[in-house]
Amino acid sequence: EQPLRKHILLEGEPGIGKSTLTKQLCYKFAEGKFADEYKLVIRIVLRCLPSDTTLSVEDLVRSCTSDVGTSLKKEIPSLLSQFISSNDGEGTLFIMDGYDEFPEELQKKSLVADNINGKTLPQSSFIITSRPRASAPL
Repeated sequence: EQPLRKHILLEGEPGIGKSTLTKQLCYKFAEGKFADEYKLVIRIVLRCLPSDTTLSVEDLVRSCTSDVGTSLKKEIPSLLSQFISSNDGEGTLFIMDGYDEFPEELQKKSLVADNINGKTLPQSSFIITSRPRASAPL
């Protein structure tokens, strides 16, 4: 039996607290008080991703670990992306913050779009934040 793939769209006007909530969810996960059915919760600020249709899972992970200040800084994205890919995303919750700020071209063709559509990492779950004007395709 395959695990249920969960999708949540968190939609709201600018300044309502969508990004703050995503940070809080990650903090609660780190404390063991949120999403205990997942092994990884990865928050990706979509506006910070390079405008590149050939991004890899490692690139996504690297985008959210850029401020890690340890000697493992280079190894962490590689290890996490290997885990995510080898499990088809099972056990991973992606929190994709700012879909409305993600370039329209990449909303149609990118690893993020393929993940949302279940073409890549078909067992992963995700929460997406967006302003109402951009969330219609979701």
